[in-house]
Amino acid sequence: MNLVEPVLYQCKLSPLTTAIYVPASKLGSITYGRLEALIHNIARNSRKWGIEPGHVVATFITDVALHAVFTLGLVYAGAKTVSLRNSKPVSGIMPDVVLTNVPGNFAGPGTILAIDEVWLEGEGAAAAIPPQGGDNEVCRIILTSGSTGIPKGVALSHRALAARAVHYMMLRGAHSARCSRFFCDLSLGTSPGFNYMMAFLSRGGTIYFLGPDPADILQIIDLHQIEGMATSPYGLGEFLKFFEGDSAFETSFDHIICQGALLSRELAQRARARMCQNLYSSYGATETSTVAFGPASIVERTTGAVGYIQPGAVIQAVDSAGIVLPPLHEGHIRIRTEHMAQGYVGDPDATKAQFRDGYFYTGDVGHRTVDNLLVITGREKSALNIGGDTVSPEFVENIIADFPGVREAGVFAVHNEFGIAELSALIVSDSPIQEAELCRYCAQKLPPSCVPSRVLRIAALPRGAQGKLERQRLPEVAAAQRPDPSASTA
Repeated sequence: MNLVEPVLYQCKLSPLTTAIYVPASKLGSITYGRLEALIHNIARNSRKWGIEPGHVVATFITDVALHAVFTLGLVYAGAKTVSLRNSKPVSGIMPDVVLTNVPGNFAGPGTILAIDEVWLEGEGAAAAIPPQGGDNEVCRIILTSGSTGIPKGVALSHRALAARAVHYMMLRGAHSARCSRFFCDLSLGTSPGFNYMMAFLSRGGTIYFLGPDPADILQIIDLHQIEGMATSPYGLGEFLKFFEGDSAFETSFDHIICQGALLSRELAQRARARMCQNLYSSYGATETSTVAFGPASIVERTTGAVGYIQPGAVIQAVDSAGIVLPPLHEGHIRIRTEHMAQGYVGDPDATKAQFRDGYFYTGDVGHRTVDNLLVITGREKSALNIGGDTVSPEFVENIIADFPGVREAGVFAVHNEFGIAELSALIVSDSPIQEAELCRYCAQKLPPSCVPSRVLRIAALPRGAQGKLERQRLPEVAAAQRPDPSASTA
């Protein structure tokens, strides 16, 4: 079955219902009836431009609604689509065609085609082509977050993505099951952004995305009575700023799902108090989809907790020899699911390193509790050597983020005048933080080597498409800052 067929089925059932809404999009509100015509027209017109089933088609389309309908039309036509984040080529992926509404920005492999309204024109379903691609044929290549600076391509079949869409809705509880209007603050090019779109369109719901001005969605949330939202911790923090700043504005959210990075206790408590009590933490990877999920009211009690391990997902903590460790013993986290990827496109070395023994090795370090709560304590490659001690920056960041007023933190090593590595911290807070008080707080919970020697308050940490911290950029961001005079050491 082609991945788009369930969406077209919903188009027949509810042609007047809104399917996709993006504020300020040129396409406006897209009903299911119109979506059906757009999918068939794009699929048919792609043939006119020489796009055949099996071709790798990269897209860079700045209008999110246009991006969505082109992705659906191309997948229906049998293309392997990949959404680019910028005009730079991705190692290992050689597109046959690049479709974009900003063609002047591109150069490189593949035929570059400019898209315009002509691509959307036609007779709709009356001139449709049959769906292309078998269950096990690749239809989508999703780029990983690239938190290390190097995104990789994960190829997924119609069958795998359909299973992920069902999995998304089935294992997120009653709130998700009842939800019909959902706002996704995550890019369509990410794994969760694409999965949420397919999950809601496949069951006749309405999916909302951000437009060119993020502020536009605030009115839509209230006007359309949007019931649920998916966002990253960074995105949640940005929305929280607005709602805490305007006490007269209320949200209609029945539930909020936060994913892409660890949800701090401070952010969780404030978001539940002001925005929505039903706040959830979700953990997974592009390679595996979601594997852990849980209410923030539970996971915030344990530093590093990300959710309960879901049925069908096998998550193990193993030692360096691959021996499975018992609950509460920290080790390398590996995952196996029924619809996980088998490797990376055009990157056999990375595939060999991270896909072994039937598992995907995440690069995370952590453990599971006796009641199957997954706890992530750090990353294998992000460990820092501070004065001879190996320090997990994520563990330190979680402690700092628990300090009253701190929304998020990023730490990195800097050598002092004697050549000794010391820990520096960048923090994001809504009001000035006394550095001395923060360091005293850290000293009560951390060994001396983990207490930051320098604290800088900044507007925002550098983050990627899914809100993951771009750790390699922290020293660069710190170097561009002047010390905050309000962060006194007294």
